[in-house]
Amino acid sequence: MAKNILKTDRQFSTGISHFLTAALLLTLFCFALSAERFYFLFKYRDAFFDAGLYKIGLALLRGVRFDLATASIISVPFILLLAPGLSRRTGLLRASGRILLIWYAVLLSYNFIDIEYYAFVRRHLTFELASSWRDTDMILKIGLARYLPETIGFAAFVAFFCFIFVKISVRHLPSPDGRLRIPGLMTAAKETAALLLTAVLLLVFIRGGFQMKPLGVRNAFTDEKMELGMLSLNGIYTTLSTLYNKKNGGLSSRISAGDTPSYNDVLPLIAAGDSEKAHEGYPLFRELRYEPEERQRLNVVIFIMESWSAKFMKSLGGRYDTTPFFDRLSQGGLLLTNCFANAQRSVEGLSSILGSVPTWDGMILGQDGLLSQTRLEHVGNIFGSYGYDTLFIYGARPGSMGFDSLIRRLGFRTHISRDDFAVNKTTDDGVWGIFDEYVFARAHEEFSKKAGPFFAVVYSLTSHTPYRLPSSSFSRFGPSVPHRDFLNAVGYSDYALEKFFEKARSASYFNDTLFVIVGDHTEGSSTGGNLYDSFRIPCLFYCPKHLPHGIAAEIASQIDIVPTIFDILRISHPFTSWGKTVFDKGDRAALLPHGESVVWVRGNYMLQTDLSSVSGLYDYRGDPGKDLTRTGGGNEPDKARRMTVELRDYLRFSYDRIRTNTVMPPATERRSP
Repeated sequence: MAKNILKTDRQFSTGISHFLTAALLLTLFCFALSAERFYFLFKYRDAFFDAGLYKIGLALLRGVRFDLATASIISVPFILLLAPGLSRRTGLLRASGRILLIWYAVLLSYNFIDIEYYAFVRRHLTFELASSWRDTDMILKIGLARYLPETIGFAAFVAFFCFIFVKISVRHLPSPDGRLRIPGLMTAAKETAALLLTAVLLLVFIRGGFQMKPLGVRNAFTDEKMELGMLSLNGIYTTLSTLYNKKNGGLSSRISAGDTPSYNDVLPLIAAGDSEKAHEGYPLFRELRYEPEERQRLNVVIFIMESWSAKFMKSLGGRYDTTPFFDRLSQGGLLLTNCFANAQRSVEGLSSILGSVPTWDGMILGQDGLLSQTRLEHVGNIFGSYGYDTLFIYGARPGSMGFDSLIRRLGFRTHISRDDFAVNKTTDDGVWGIFDEYVFARAHEEFSKKAGPFFAVVYSLTSHTPYRLPSSSFSRFGPSVPHRDFLNAVGYSDYALEKFFEKARSASYFNDTLFVIVGDHTEGSSTGGNLYDSFRIPCLFYCPKHLPHGIAAEIASQIDIVPTIFDILRISHPFTSWGKTVFDKGDRAALLPHGESVVWVRGNYMLQTDLSSVSGLYDYRGDPGKDLTRTGGGNEPDKARRMTVELRDYLRFSYDRIRTNTVMPPATERRSP
């Protein structure tokens, strides 16, 4: 088809026919985006069955605005080639036509990936490419393993798009003589007027109309049902919006100007009051008030469970008996029943659990430029200073998700990954790496060798899509059970955990080890009904000899795990953290990422906002799916405003600490432990 562009012998007509060609090609791309939106609607039709045809139709119409804006933004460089003079450089126009075709095809592919990705986090792509590009081969394997029919169908769709594109191009492209023709005065005037008109129309499309504020992601969410807003958007637009916002400060640009909020307003949500003392001028650099002789010399093992979601666990009110071993184990430990993930992806979960830093605006430990230059006292270094051996055990490749560099920064001395296992069809899932059973068994072997105390993190992966299992015997849930592949994978990981504890109970290290079992994030496609299910994860502290069992129903999140561990071990070493021990009974809050917006959890409420507008306010202890700003009859709008102000102060305080690098003092100003 591309040869037709090169070999066409049609003579280039004077006037403005090339503007018509550009308009037709841009319109074609918009139609393609709309076709992908209908595929999105069909794929996730269960989420829209109660929305009604009228609201679905309005969401689709709103989507046209976003498609026009997207097509206009990404086509601007090619429209500039239609300027008088340049538009007569026939070779340049034909080359740009070929590049535009490839560009459109790549972006349609990106949007298709976004539609499939939506199943896991229930939002469109934003900044993910920055952290996942090194795992492209595994992502392609997953796509071919789970989405082969969809991929074949999409390939046919792109082929048809290319065919129509070439047909339109051939009709109006100039002859291939490569000469620069000088247009006459009248022709130049017409083309200049056409170019100016085109520029004005593109500006209108990019702004989304003539309204005062330009079109933004927030304009998609005009209905209480969040899925309708997601239907209006496309992954290309949300990614471009994120890049633009990061260039202009992102959420940080919407934090009100003015003085940094008083420590007295923000710190009660972070520090544990009288039980902690902070370094002067560095309120996030603090230590628990314990004497050295009070310290408990316990080993610490954190199991980070891939995609484990509270919604499917009996001990946390779930419907299915997915994790029978964990449920039994939880009866002997401290179980957090309202623990939220400060993450929607694994790398965010790792950053929050071990770095004790919340995620917002794509700010992730080890990846964000500003945060990467911030002084932090990392958990591995703290344990190392007390003579602990530190190790991180993971069945994937060492560089997966950029974990290797982050693990080094966190202070782990030993990193065991897929390269350190016997890789064969029995042990390896063929996509991500080693099955959990063998990773956990290796962890037990390593722990049994330790003569001194150790701090270890064991990261599971079998419950990650494509949910491959070592044997069909682990398929306890049949075809009639929704999300059965995921549930069976979680059940297998629970089995692997049980096998580990069977061995560990007879080992010398067991009685003096604090075990923490926590999810890294929820599984998006199965937990997207409401924000509560989308972020609530299991978290269990287990050490029967040294820690009483019980239930903690207060707000907690992943960033509270490290302070809680220090509290249980009665360690008074200075540490940096946005979290606080779960044993503190003061004010509590949680900051959760949600694409370009955030979720702020306080009391019984979850507020979703991007600081310029509120997307929803939910009472998660009452009806977590009911948006009170739209259906409530009381003071919900006032509550949403108060929570927004509180959130803005929290973000301003946090961002100022990072921007000025005052989370932790330089080495010359630090107190010794």
